[in-house]
Amino acid sequence: QVLILDEPTAVLTPGEVKRLFTLLRTLVAEGKTVVLVTHKLDEVHAIADRVTVLRKGKVVAELPGDAPPEDIARAMVGRPVLLEVHKPPAHPGDVVLAVAGLRVAGRTKEALSDVSFEVRAGEILGFAGVEGNGQSELVEALAGLRAVTSGAIRFDGKDVLHASVAARQEAGLGLVPEDRQTRGLALELSIADNLHLGRLAEVSRPLRLDRKAMQDRARQSVADYAV
Repeated sequence: QVLILDEPTAVLTPGEVKRLFTLLRTLVAEGKTVVLVTHKLDEVHAIADRVTVLRKGKVVAELPGDAPPEDIARAMVGRPVLLEVHKPPAHPGDVVLAVAGLRVAGRTKEALSDVSFEVRAGEILGFAGVEGNGQSELVEALAGLRAVTSGAIRFDGKDVLHASVAARQEAGLGLVPEDRQTRGLALELSIADNLHLGRLAEVSRPLRLDRKAMQDRARQSVADYAV
């Protein structure tokens, strides 16, 4: 009689989401109750009759399903949220990252085959595709986490194909991995330790780490970014 769905659309295409919502409406019309957990405001407007907002484990708002998205977002994060960003016209500069003929081996076949592209200063370049079509391998190859069979990677005019991860970071290349739990964090370590991984030289003293400096920086970051 009650169906509870936790983020059911996370791995669905837009077409599949529409079919799911059609099915849910049919169930509701038959007298069933559906509890849908989601953080996507467009889904709330498309399907919900009532909205309950949780923040830090507490109910902070109960709103009608047609409540303005700004009201729902404000309740979710505790402050006004800008839902539209007016992007100014882009004026791309010089090429910052140039990739040519990149090939990367996969488990059973090539993960990347002859991939070439350029990214200029002031640009955002997106890669789209169903999971498992080389996006992860491309990112790892650019960051130095995966071996390259052949090709060229130039960053800021310099050849970094064989550069270490540390050297690429030092040059200004940063990576935010798709899997935060297993690739982005060392869960058994503290926030302070995680924040300084790859940056230990900044808090190193002869033969030891400056733990006080690490803790001070961590407290500041926790405050700045609401960790």
